[in-house]
Amino acid sequence: MPAAPVELLQVAATLPQSADQAIELQKDITTTTVPILPDTSIESTKLQVDLWHRIRAGYQLNAENYPASVLEQRDWYIKHPRYISTVINRANPFIHYVTEQLSDAGLPLELVLLPIIESTYDAYAYSPSHAAGLWQFIPATARRFGLKRDRWYDGRRDVVASTNAAIAYLSYLHRRFDNDWLLALAAYNAGEGTVGKAIRANIKLGKPTDFWHLKLPKETRSYVPKLLALASVIQDSESLNITLPDVKNQAYFDIVHIEKQISLSKVMEITDADYWLFSQLNAGYRRSTTPPQGAYRLLIPTDKSASFLEFLKTNDPKTWIPHTEYIVVNGDSLSQIAARFNSHTDTIKNSNNLTSDQIRIGQLLTIPNSNSEVAASDTTGRYQLTRHEVVSGDSLSSLAKKYSTSVKELRMLNALGGELIKIGQVLEIRSPNQASKAVSLRKISYKVRRGDSLYNIAKNFALSIADITNWNGINKKSYLQPGQRLTLYINPRNI
Repeated sequence: MPAAPVELLQVAATLPQSADQAIELQKDITTTTVPILPDTSIESTKLQVDLWHRIRAGYQLNAENYPASVLEQRDWYIKHPRYISTVINRANPFIHYVTEQLSDAGLPLELVLLPIIESTYDAYAYSPSHAAGLWQFIPATARRFGLKRDRWYDGRRDVVASTNAAIAYLSYLHRRFDNDWLLALAAYNAGEGTVGKAIRANIKLGKPTDFWHLKLPKETRSYVPKLLALASVIQDSESLNITLPDVKNQAYFDIVHIEKQISLSKVMEITDADYWLFSQLNAGYRRSTTPPQGAYRLLIPTDKSASFLEFLKTNDPKTWIPHTEYIVVNGDSLSQIAARFNSHTDTIKNSNNLTSDQIRIGQLLTIPNSNSEVAASDTTGRYQLTRHEVVSGDSLSSLAKKYSTSVKELRMLNALGGELIKIGQVLEIRSPNQASKAVSLRKISYKVRRGDSLYNIAKNFALSIADITNWNGINKKSYLQPGQRLTLYINPRNI
């Protein structure tokens, strides 16, 4: 506390002799201005500079008297400091923004660690239950909390939209379960119906209804302890000799709002942004451009945003998109498509490495924008088209793996009725370019459910039956058994 001014000390030393004197003395004290000096303590400075101090200061969960399940998780984290360092480095682009939003909403700042448990802070994380993004929203919950999803955009992978939705959902669950955060977290993982049912069962049996006494799924029983244990390790990192990566208490990215469609590759070129980083920050976009209609936002690293804002001010929006992506539908011809986009058949053929006018339903074509000054030099968007001559040992499966595509895609692009290919045959292969390769395939373990078939699993995960059978060494005519585990390699952009 700052020292009192000398005038106040002198007044306080003069004791009143009567009620009138007391009133006068009170007037003197209350009208005397006490200067408020800035807090220059070391702790205050750390709060301003170091995000970890700010997060610790915002802890709200009761973490006393840890049960054994928390202590076991805590011991695992202590024994694996490299894991903590890895996930924090991955979280670095997002964690300040998430902290800001949680703080503004008045929520416990331990929740900034929740995406580590959910997705290891990977914007492209995808689960067998079709949960996506940092906060792992399943489709139904995403729709409930207003996260849009179409062929252009998936709000579950948009850090801004999904964080807002997660805060709304967590706040709702907190109120729903009588302001008990552990029950709210359990419901976030298992569903509010599951937790509500467990509470009612305990009430009927006369048992306590706190998290630790409920009969919940195995995953949920470890989910809450994981968060509490991680929060504890972050709290005690210094005494545990665990060095946390430095995370500054300042914005990592700027939010730039745009109202016209723009090529993502053009944005990366203008800002000279790292491919992986840009892809993670803008993971909500499923195509090589922003959607053609409506206002959207791009997240640009703070040290790169000035150049992008200048570009937006000084360049004609007609030059922002060098190409359009078009999916062939029934009745289309190359000449009709060229006329529709004010282009030429030869231009479209060259842009897509087509050797004839033949096109197929479902084929994705890149149409150069005739108004764009950069159309000639930037027409491949997210993909590059390659012509591969089949050699001995090649198979559709090996080529799909080599070019980061799928057997289904190869068959469709080359009008193949089966998986047979011949030596000397030339195949057209559409594979991700350097920017798109920042989004690698995700390996997931899928547990077969009653009623599943290879066909519906392939459809749900945008795969081919051939891929699934090759990865798992099974026959495509085999019957799947409930509980059977399948290894799948999925591209989260395609789902």
